[in-house]
Amino acid sequence: MHEKLPPCIEFSRGVETLELLKNWNLILWQWLLPVLLTAAALVCALQLRGKPLRMLPSVLRETYGSILHRGCSKKQRQIFASALAATMGTGNLVGTALAVMTGGAGALFWMWISALLGMILVYAENLLGMRFRRRAADGTVTGGAIGYLRYGLNSRFLAGFFALCCMIAALGMGDLVQSSTISQTAQKYGISAPLCGLVTALLIAAILSGGTSRIGSASAWLMPLLCGLYLAGCGVLLLRNRSAIPAVFLRIFREAFGIRAAGCGISAGLLMQTLCIGLRRGIFSNEAGLGSSALLHMESDSDEPEMQGKWAAAEVFADTVICCTATALVILTAPHAPYLNMGDTAGLLLHAFSAGLGRYAGGFLAVCMILFAFATMIGWYPCGAACCRYLFGGGEGVFLCFYVIAAFAGALGSPEWIWAFCDCCNGMMALPNLYGLLRLSGQLRENG
Repeated sequence: MHEKLPPCIEFSRGVETLELLKNWNLILWQWLLPVLLTAAALVCALQLRGKPLRMLPSVLRETYGSILHRGCSKKQRQIFASALAATMGTGNLVGTALAVMTGGAGALFWMWISALLGMILVYAENLLGMRFRRRAADGTVTGGAIGYLRYGLNSRFLAGFFALCCMIAALGMGDLVQSSTISQTAQKYGISAPLCGLVTALLIAAILSGGTSRIGSASAWLMPLLCGLYLAGCGVLLLRNRSAIPAVFLRIFREAFGIRAAGCGISAGLLMQTLCIGLRRGIFSNEAGLGSSALLHMESDSDEPEMQGKWAAAEVFADTVICCTATALVILTAPHAPYLNMGDTAGLLLHAFSAGLGRYAGGFLAVCMILFAFATMIGWYPCGAACCRYLFGGGEGVFLCFYVIAAFAGALGSPEWIWAFCDCCNGMMALPNLYGLLRLSGQLRENG
């Protein structure tokens, strides 16, 4: 029998493992993925001849316009809401605040650039995902990133590797992280972590056990309410501080290119810092390039690949260009600018929203954080379930049990470990997906 290690040695090994994981994430997210994501987006843009960016007004009119005029099917609205729920999480609030705090106002410009690149990537993912979609005799669908890796590249290994990483990422980033966020927010109001985890797990179980119909209905009901509530709050604050908006936009463009105060020249270091931080935070927020978008859209009742690409591009636009921009402008137009150096994203958000909402700011942010996190938990589940079905030929019931357990466990776990683990899973699922996009980019021209 092995002797049990002293607690101090076990703790030391745990710290070392965490540091190794953080170092790998640094390589993955700071150097490897930004290069691969940008390269894949540029290659796809060339093959697509600028779509969907050169037809952006048409994309928004055909997607948002059809929702407003009830021209799209109920199934399509539910898929759009579910995909939006999966992408619009706490990254829209905390991630944007972190980008502005560490990269300055110019980071927002590079988040916009990441949104443009992201729109190209998700458009390409959905074109290929729908093209290589396969429907089995029992009605189950294999498509999205799994479809083009398996049937486009004819690689069982890459399809299986992607599915495994995505399934773990769904349990991690889609479940553990969001549950942890809900718990940390609720604890500030005196709600214990175990109670918060139990309530979250029960609500998740009640919604997800109803299948795709209930998941879609819950997302279709929750997302308009949540987006409307949050954007209304941001709109009130921006209206109050409207006189500061022109100066803020000037600052955004100046700092984006490393231009210091008048007469001080250009700083290459400032340029690289804002560029890297803006791109990373934008990618984290809209999840473009991970392959999750195409997994959600493969259940569409439409056989038009280009239309699913347009819906996916509209989702990235809503996530980064609308919501992240609203968050950043609220922060940058708030009075008393020195608070940007406070080093606390939660405090930064609270300070900015308190400037207009006063004592109601804390409650408003708490409600938005909890609802964003809960919506993400609902939106990520179909991705994990689809990957589980591909890997094991079924087993969705078992995956649901693990998902509910993770919803409870996330409320009790260490946020530092949870975030490090989930960043790794997200990055690993992006690698085979980007490889597949680069390899199959030539086939995009046929649909371009």
